[in-house]
Amino acid sequence: MKRIRKRVLFVLVTLGGLFFSHFLNAKSATPQKPEIRLIKALEYGNSEVKALREEVAANLVKITKGDLALPEYRRYVVKKGDSFFTIMAKTLMDHDTLSSVNSLASLWDLQPGATWLIPNMRGIAVYGDPAELSKKYRVSERFIAPVPGKASLYFIAGKSFGVAERGFLNGAAFMKPVVGVVSSRYGLRQDPFSDKRQFHKGIDIACPSGSKVVAAADGRVVFAGVMSGYGNLVIIEHQNGYRSLYGHLESFLVKEGQAVGRGQMIALSGATGIVTGPHLHFEVRRKGQPLNPRLT
Repeated sequence: MKRIRKRVLFVLVTLGGLFFSHFLNAKSATPQKPEIRLIKALEYGNSEVKALREEVAANLVKITKGDLALPEYRRYVVKKGDSFFTIMAKTLMDHDTLSSVNSLASLWDLQPGATWLIPNMRGIAVYGDPAELSKKYRVSERFIAPVPGKASLYFIAGKSFGVAERGFLNGAAFMKPVVGVVSSRYGLRQDPFSDKRQFHKGIDIACPSGSKVVAAADGRVVFAGVMSGYGNLVIIEHQNGYRSLYGHLESFLVKEGQAVGRGQMIALSGATGIVTGPHLHFEVRRKGQPLNPRLT
């Protein structure tokens, strides 16, 4: 009986070892994701910049012929003094590709130290479901590739945005929502109540109570009510994840769920909430991230 037990134990240990060895081999055989190479300096003589430009140029020809492929990426760490347009020109990118792949809220959304992804072909990166994006852009689902490190963001080669979509990135989509003078700008400021340096997420436009407030862009009202600090507040949702906020209102002229057009009256300005005087507090956000409003 003891001999039988020893033999059974020996077989089990041997089988376990074989299984573990197979598991390790299988794991090591799993294909690894290609490394995203770093562009250290945006100089035309840089080998990575040169290689990237050659690949982009070659892919432009292929895409024109309908020969689609999946993109490869490089990394670049934004440096002080960089601009969107210099990065775009030196990498042979275009407006839509560079801004959408890096989920920029605007063309001025440059943060030194931020790591940008630069694909080796032009196209657009959009949020959504691959099957739905395949139908919308009429591209085979196998050519809709996830952007590394970006949840639900997919790259589609050879596509570009329409005029309306591009307007949100360059600031042309938003108009000034009320007649008045900008009394407090976006960014760090001396808070009038705490006397401390705090970040102001929007702009304040000084205007008399009862001034007409209009929608800064086409959209749909998703909130019309009271919110702490803002007082009476209207929030409008626009395309591409953008929202605009209108605070300290005297009264509402729209309801939640209502579609509004650019320039349509939505409220009257006031001095509700935490204020030092009558004005309109105006914010623009993209996917919850505040950005500096650029008004036309």
